[in-house]
Amino acid sequence: MADKTDVLEALKHSNVFLTGGAGVGKSYITNEVIKDYRNRAKQVVSLGSTGVSAVNIGGFTVHSFFVFGIASNFDELNQSDKRAKKRLMDLKKVLQATDLIIIDEISMVSTDLLDMIAYRLNNYGYLGKVLFVGDFFQLPPVVKQNSRQDVF
Repeated sequence: MADKTDVLEALKHSNVFLTGGAGVGKSYITNEVIKDYRNRAKQVVSLGSTGVSAVNIGGFTVHSFFVFGIASNFDELNQSDKRAKKRLMDLKKVLQATDLIIIDEISMVSTDLLDMIAYRLNNYGYLGKVLFVGDFFQLPPVVKQNSRQDVF
């Protein structure tokens, strides 16, 4: 597994996926990266795919931060966005001022939700990096029954 220095170096040039089994230090490295960014006066947003993971990382849920409401696909998101114009303008300002977004427990994020995250980042002026943290051998995404799910 990489150490903090490896992750920080990689984040200079690209988005990073930090993975490893339970107990190998993903949370430790993530917290060290957060400290490093904040010591350099960089803006970090910490997100969890669930309420528990959001609390553990000291942040927000993906749904709350990205103003997804209860949407789990683009059709639902389009309807939700019509009612959330002010919150979306606020989100745009936050994204434009943020240097790093960390998403913990990424294995629990469905492909549809990941597409929705990419949509927000690409269309709301995000120029920073993303650190995805998780282990795809631990927890699968939570999806609605009968929803489309890619197999990989």
